[in-house]
Amino acid sequence: MIFHQIRSGGCLSYIVGCEDSCAAAVIDPEASLLDKYMALTTRDGLRLHYAIDTHTHADHFSGSRALAQKLGLPVVMHRSSPAPFVDMHVDDGESIALGKLRLSVMHTPGHTSDSMTLLLDDRILTGDTLHIGGTGRTDLPSGDPDQLYESLFNGLLRLDRSCSCIPRTNTKAASIPRWRARSPTTRDCSNTSVPDSSN
Repeated sequence: MIFHQIRSGGCLSYIVGCEDSCAAAVIDPEASLLDKYMALTTRDGLRLHYAIDTHTHADHFSGSRALAQKLGLPVVMHRSSPAPFVDMHVDDGESIALGKLRLSVMHTPGHTSDSMTLLLDDRILTGDTLHIGGTGRTDLPSGDPDQLYESLFNGLLRLDRSCSCIPRTNTKAASIPRWRARSPTTRDCSNTSVPDSSN
C-alpha cells in the first residue's frame, strides 16, 4: 500500500494507493492542496479514482468537488450527506475498491450526521469522529453528542486493537489501546479540546 499524509494547518488529508494496480484515492482533500495531490500521485505512478470526504466539512473548504472536476473523478460521501455534488453514496458495511485494497465504510455519526470512518487492514481513518486524546466537536450543524458516544463506544473502540488510528486533525497516529486509554469514559463527548498527543 502507498500511503501519504498531507498537512495543511491543523488539518490532514491522505492519499491511499494500491501498489499493484496503481489505483488511488484522496481522502478529505483541501482546496488549497490540489497541485500537491497531483504531484504526489504522478511521482508514485498512481491514478486517482476517487475523491472521498469522510464528512461534511464546516471548518474548511473541501477540495473534493474541485479535484473531481479537474480530473473527472467521482466524489464519494456517506449516503446521508446533504452535499449536492456527491456522485457515489456509500453506507455502513460497504467497501470502496482501489485495486486489491478495500476501504471498508463504517458510519460513525456524531461530529456530523454523515461522518464515516474508513477501515484498512492495519489502520483506521477516523475523519473528525475521533482524534488522538479527544473527539470531534458536536456543536456544528447535524452534530450530536449522543450519536458520537454510540459511534465511539459501540463502534470504533470495538475494533482490532492493533490497528492505528489516523485522524483528520493534525495529531500523531496511535494504536487503539492508546486511544482507548485516553478516550472519554462518560457520555460527555462534547469536549472539543485535543490534548498534546506527544505525551
